[in-house]
Amino acid sequence: MQSTNIPSKIPLPFAYAAGTGYIEPIPTDSQIGITNGRASLHDGFPPLTFTPISSGGVPPFGADFNGILNEITAIQQWQEAGGFFPYDSVFSTAVNGYPKGAVLQSASFNGFWISTAENNTTNPDADGAGWISTAFEGLSSIAMSGTSITLTAIQSAYPIVVITGTLTANSTVIVPNQIGEWIFSNQTTGAYTLTVKTAAGTGVNITQGSSQYCWSDATNIYYANASSVTSFNTRTGAITLNATDVTTALGYVPYNAANPAGYISSGLGIGQTWQTFNTSTRAYGVTYTNSTGNPIMVVHGYGRNESASVVVGGVQVAYLSHDNNNNNCSIISFVVPNGSTYIISGSYSSDSCGFYWSELR
Repeated sequence: MQSTNIPSKIPLPFAYAAGTGYIEPIPTDSQIGITNGRASLHDGFPPLTFTPISSGGVPPFGADFNGILNEITAIQQWQEAGGFFPYDSVFSTAVNGYPKGAVLQSASFNGFWISTAENNTTNPDADGAGWISTAFEGLSSIAMSGTSITLTAIQSAYPIVVITGTLTANSTVIVPNQIGEWIFSNQTTGAYTLTVKTAAGTGVNITQGSSQYCWSDATNIYYANASSVTSFNTRTGAITLNATDVTTALGYVPYNAANPAGYISSGLGIGQTWQTFNTSTRAYGVTYTNSTGNPIMVVHGYGRNESASVVVGGVQVAYLSHDNNNNNCSIISFVVPNGSTYIISGSYSSDSCGFYWSELR
């Protein structure tokens, strides 16, 4: 069979609108000796309906055919619509209990129970034995009373368990001995610990005001993220990030504008000041190297009868010249990357402008 072999669904149970007298519910007990020829779940159609009329037989009732087919197709329609059945004590008794692996809808219709035992007659919604929960939606809220509380099957069936109330001593929440996973939220008050565990196994502490993802192997309770939590700077429970956490996550120490000591920045103008030079410390035709660790800016002033050519890192970046008719003083500025060389070549004429050379470094 293939996935494309899905048959058509039954839109209505058979004989859905059959009138009174044309459809009968099928009784469980035998009708032999009560209504000759009537069908029952016990006998089906009785032997008399297989006996020729000429020999004293009776024909089967057409309403029984409609009744049988109606019951069968009503169940089939429900299942085709995705429906499940909740626990039914009468049916359970009739079939001597539900088989192992049977799936029942919860009474609240927001989860399912799976039978772990054969001939299971217990009610899972009433904490009956031999059932495990699956696919429940929602949460259960449990108010602590005393120092220990044992969750019922229905309370532990929900994926989120919220613990409330006021703790008067170190307290314990006991979950059933079953494999499962939960989010436990400790919303209690009172300065005491709250431990989630099985009756005889080990458990975990749920820090007040926090939620923890936990799981059980049917013996002990564990943090679902135990390895990462315990290695998170040796802290567990509710964790507030600190400066070390941020630095570790980034992989470097970020710049702190309010407290820049110990930080390195390569931004132009950050931590730099203007410095002036004269002819004894700066001169035309001499190659200088920016070894400050940051980019620097150079500003040179010149006047008439002076020319200047600027080369940075072997690349000419500017050239300016004045003639005798230009009586103005001018400046030239350029940026030198860290590690680059720079040189101003030209001629200097001692005039009213003087020698002006400054660097932002």
